[in-house]
Parts: sequence; structure tokens; C-alpha cells
Amino acid sequence: MPESVRAGPRGTSSAGDLRRPVVAGVLGKVAEAATLVLLATVVPRLLGPADYGRLSVTLTLVAVGSVAMTLGGATLLARYVPAAPPEQRRGLARALTLRLARNRIAPFVLLTLVGAVLAVGGWFPARETVWVLLALALNVVATLALQADLGLGRAGAWSARFPVQNAVLIAAVVALYGAAGVDGAIAGVAVAGAAGLALAAAATAPLWRAAPRVPVDLPPDAARFGMVAAGTGALTQFVQRGGVVAAAVLSTDEETGHAAVAIGVALAATYAVAQVFVVTLPALSARQAEGAAEPALRRLAGALLAAVLPSMALAVFAVGVAVPIVLGAAYTNAVAAFPLALATVVLAPLNALLLQA
Repeated sequence: MPESVRAGPRGTSSAGDLRRPVVAGVLGKVAEAATLVLLATVVPRLLGPADYGRLSVTLTLVAVGSVAMTLGGATLLARYVPAAPPEQRRGLARALTLRLARNRIAPFVLLTLVGAVLAVGGWFPARETVWVLLALALNVVATLALQADLGLGRAGAWSARFPVQNAVLIAAVVALYGAAGVDGAIAGVAVAGAAGLALAAAATAPLWRAAPRVPVDLPPDAARFGMVAAGTGALTQFVQRGGVVAAAVLSTDEETGHAAVAIGVALAATYAVAQVFVVTLPALSARQAEGAAEPALRRLAGALLAAVLPSMALAVFAVGVAVPIVLGAAYTNAVAAFPLALATVVLAPLNALLLQA
């Protein structure tokens, strides 16, 4: 095999370059899985279906808004930064991130005005509006910073971000719900966002302190690529999480809680699959010219599909017994929603493969 294919820029193999982010991503998802188990069991059981339904609406709005507001930056930076000359990568990561941040100011101001109108008109509770906007701002800034870190090939902080946020969210919800009821639980979403921002600030501080050594030119097609990625991400989030919002609009808080539990479990598995693809993108982008990227993606998707398919089949048979035991009798009616929700997880490897390619 030619040396250019076997080895990377510093003499490391392509397999080694892929192994490091995959290991970081897998370890991050293992840690996140532990927090998600608590988030999907302790929190619903503590709050009950109705209050958990209200909390889930806030989490959904923050999640969908964050994806839309960050303008597909994870894909954008992971695609363009590794492909730039090594001496320009830090400067390009800074420039792209700052451009994304500036472009998000006007949409956020508009969103704040819309939230104010909804709150004043009585269509959405005022306190929840404030917490949603605050949590959204914190999450957007944290995501923008960590996207730059990911674009430079450092997947550690990116992979640790959601385990940290979930752990803080659980602790905040448990503490604040006892003190202030469902309003306190919703405030916990903003507390978790602040924890994510603190992690991002600590991980990326050297990037913002260091001035670029060489001037960089933004890729001419980067803005369009980012818009397409952002649109894709926002629509995907709407499809994946829209059931919670639809339930909130069309049914009761209790039924919203039932839907949110099933959707949350399915999304935890879906995001675990997607994370493996996300953290490999910088290494694959750097080796795109070698023609090894898409075969590696196909092998990755095949391996994940082989693991996901039997796992979800077994889960469908287990939920009827597990849900009432784990979540309590109040969630017995949620069992009917699980088979369809879990069936969507089987599509996750193929969907991630198509988007990444």
C-alpha cells in the first residue's frame, strides 16, 4: 500500500487517527448513558407525568433552538478546518466560530421578541419563557466554542459536554423541584446550560487567547454549507423531538410526559450512534483525498447496525415489564409508545451514514 495512504501527516495511520476520536466519543457516550438512565428514570418518577411533560417541552425547545442557532457549526468546522493547511487551522477555527456567533445575534434578538409576545399574550408562561431563552443562550455559546475544539481534532471536551450537563441537570432538577416545584425543575435546564458553558470555556480558553499567526481566508462555500447543515439539523431535531411539542399542544400534560419518556429513550440511543460519526468527521475530512472516507463510514455504519438491530428488538419485548417497574405505575400507559419510538433507532446508523457522506 502506498505510504500516502497508510500514514497521515505525522506518520500516524489513518486507523489510529480514527481510533482516537471514536474512543473519545464512545467513552463520552458511556458516561452520558449513565446520566441518561437517571434522567429517564429518576426525574420522570420524581416529577410525575404532568410536571415531567412541562419540563420536557422546555428541554425540547432548548434542544431544537440550539441546533438551529448554531448554524450547523459542528459539521462546518469539522469539515473545513482539518482540510486547511496546518498553520491555518487555529485561525480558521477562530474565524469561522466568530462569524457564526455574529450571525446568530439578530436571530436571537428576534426569538427573544417572539418569546416576549407569547408571554405577554398568555400563550406561554412568562417564567418558562425566560428560562428557555437563558438556557438557549448558554447552550448556543457553549456549542459554538466546543465546535471549534472539535474542528481542531480534539473530541474530549465535545464528548464530555453532555454527560456533564446531564449530571448537573439531574442534580438541579432534584434540588430545585423540591424547593420550587416545576418552575424550579425548569430553571434547572438553565443551570445545566451554565455548566456546559463553563466546560467549554475551560477547554477552549487557549484558542481564544492566542492571536492567529497567519491570516486566513474563509472558504467561499463554507457559509452555504453551514446553512444547509443547519437546516438539516433543525429539521431533524423537529422530526425527532416534535412529538413532545405536538403532545403538549394537542393533549394533556400527563400524555405529554408519556410521549416524552418514550421519545427520550429512543433519542438517547439515536444520539449515541450519531456521536460516533460526528467525532470521526475531522479525521476523515483530513483524508478525503485518499478516497478512504466513505468506505470507512460504510464499515462503521454496518457495525453499528449489527449491534442496534437485535438490541432494539429485545428492548421492544422488555418495555412492557420494565417501564412500570422503573418509572412507576403512573407511566403504564406510556408502554404503548415505546415500540414505535424504538423502531426509529434502527434507522440511526443508515441516517448518520447518509448525512456524513
